[in-house]
Amino acid sequence: MNDTMRIVPLAGVKNFRDMGGYSTRDGRSVKWGHLFRSGHLSDMTDECGTELTARDIGTVIDFRSDREKERHPVRWPRSWAPDYHALPIGGNAAAWVHDLFERIATSPFPADELREQFIMAFETIPVRNASGVKDYFDAIIDRTAPGAVLFHCTAGKDRTGITGALMLRALGVDEDQVMADFLMTNQAVDLDETSARLAGWLSSRANREIKQKDVFPLVGVEADFLHAADKAISAEFGSLEKYMTSVLGLTPPRLEKLRASFLNG
Repeated sequence: MNDTMRIVPLAGVKNFRDMGGYSTRDGRSVKWGHLFRSGHLSDMTDECGTELTARDIGTVIDFRSDREKERHPVRWPRSWAPDYHALPIGGNAAAWVHDLFERIATSPFPADELREQFIMAFETIPVRNASGVKDYFDAIIDRTAPGAVLFHCTAGKDRTGITGALMLRALGVDEDQVMADFLMTNQAVDLDETSARLAGWLSSRANREIKQKDVFPLVGVEADFLHAADKAISAEFGSLEKYMTSVLGLTPPRLEKLRASFLNG
């Protein structure tokens, strides 16, 4: 597993990663350069668009809400015009975090509550938005645009983290590698530097010190986040396998079509 090949530094796009190279239980591997994940694309430069065009990305799936897209609209570079799918997948952390920034000057920083909100979001996203997750798989399996696929949300770590984990599982990747890909956000965003910068900004806004460790959930991920999603899926649908087959429609023929697109061999 080569993490340095997966994390791709791009001007204007955070947490951009190639999901290739993972091995599957049947001895195959995920193709390099066919499946990508990232944060939002709103700050792309023309240079960045040229780099994405060079990666032959023909399909883009955007999980952000209408409000998120209004705040940070995508400005497509002239050199890149992919087949764009707006597939909002909601969570209950985003609005709470927005409220946090509004009240931070007058209230103590709620570190424990912040982490709990992200745990709750991971429990909520795959259950209450199961139809949206199914649309994500359908858009990829039934796509007509040639080339690679990129899916993203705002930070590329929560909604994208959940759907990325489900995608790797559907392709037959084992749980250790699924978790490694999920946690790679912490490397891709330079968790220490980013959390320190955010803590400094929030401290300035609140006019008091906010500790770096307390803002980690805003910029990084924990294994417990993905575990929370998995437990919620099993509690609601009986098992992860039932969820993927009965709810997401990943029947053997659909899985075979998906794997034919993204696996070597």
